Amino acid sequence: MRKKGLVERIVMREPASEDFSQSKLPENRRKLFSYMLKNKFSKIYINHLLTSLFFLPLIIWGVLTLSLSDWIFSLDPREGITHFVEYWFTVYVTAIPMWALAFFGLSGGLNVIRKLAWSDPVIIKTDFLAGIKSSGRQMALVGLLWGVAYAIMRYAFDWLGFYYQVFDSSYSVIFGSFICIFLTVILFGLTVYMACMSCQYNVTFLQLAVGAFKLYFSDFFLANGVILASLAPLFVLTLLGYAVTTLIAYLLLVFILIGIMIIPMFLVCQHSFDRVINIKDYPDYYGRGLSYGRYVTEADDSSERKFTENGEAVSDAASNSQVENDFERVSDDENRS
Repeated sequence: MRKKGLVERIVMREPASEDFSQSKLPENRRKLFSYMLKNKFSKIYINHLLTSLFFLPLIIWGVLTLSLSDWIFSLDPREGITHFVEYWFTVYVTAIPMWALAFFGLSGGLNVIRKLAWSDPVIIKTDFLAGIKSSGRQMALVGLLWGVAYAIMRYAFDWLGFYYQVFDSSYSVIFGSFICIFLTVILFGLTVYMACMSCQYNVTFLQLAVGAFKLYFSDFFLANGVILASLAPLFVLTLLGYAVTTLIAYLLLVFILIGIMIIPMFLVCQHSFDRVINIKDYPDYYGRGLSYGRYVTEADDSSERKFTENGEAVSDAASNSQVENDFERVSDDENRS
């Protein structure tokens, strides 16, 4: 046998000594996040670009209204408060449909992230469109409600700021501002859980809202810690209060942050799903993508999966139970089997 040259050995690498095994998967979701960034960054970034297209109108609108925000907050507070409602409607109310569009696209992005996190085969375009098809409308409604909630919270917070400067400088107004911030954090956390549930489970909107509420508060401190840490770069840049730093935040969102920061949010939701739902009702979902979870092979898909009359996959535990579960599993690869 002839000896390979240096270039040939570099280009045509030797095959791995052993095939992929489940034991090589990360043992927890903190390590899974690093594992995904290290081994699947190209697919994550392509998914980010597709998702950011749907966020682009919202981001462009945010950039265009920067000058309006700078203008009203540069006015004397007594004059600024007279223009406040006009400013609020222009900046936040008109953005509500853009939030719906952004979440519509996010349904595709989360479906790709789910499959990447679970170490399932991924075809970016196919799986992105499949996510939009399966949960796009429900996600658009989630985005619409979040847009409304965010507009209301911004109205309350900004109005309290003007009121504090013009009429009442008491600590009660400052306390009210902190209440607005706290409620915004909670509403955003609930929205994150609703979004991640929508991309994984086939449920009605009422079940989605109730389920997200229970799951979010079951891991309240962990969930908020991960979500706020994911948003930290945006917080730092926007809270500086300069137009240039806010512009940098928007640019970072477009070029990289959207696709990266949704991953830890998704993973903390998976932790809650495993702990509360999957361990009892959906064992095939428990620990997916981790070394202790189930690694689904093509043989499993073809021989071990059971289906309902409507063609939806059900687990063995679910098929043996006479009690109807609140959550039906919805997995694109299973539904296409």
